Amino acid sequence: MEHKQFERPINEEAAKELREQLLPILLDLMKQVSETDDGYVFDFGRDDEALEIAYQWVEIERKANPFLRMLLTSESNQGPIKLEIVGPSGTKNFLHTEFALSRWINPS
Repeated sequence: MEHKQFERPINEEAAKELREQLLPILLDLMKQVSETDDGYVFDFGRDDEALEIAYQWVEIERKANPFLRMLLTSESNQGPIKLEIVGPSGTKNFLHTEFALSRWINPS
């Protein structure tokens, strides 16, 4: 899967455009989604490309949706890559809609 890396730094407007381009790629790379109290954890398995895409996603979301708190984890020994996204009240519903999470998790 070929994708173009964006130029840094990006502004809020550019982040929204890049978000639309990167979201389908990010969704294709997700292997599993787990619900947390305040958001979701997205598991990308051990795919090295997923680490780069998830990192770009964090950069974009920092501009486009600054209310989100994100934690990108790459486990040791080539372990799974996970992205936890949480935020204030309403974040779970926002993420459920934005990421079309119905295929992984039923809405609460």
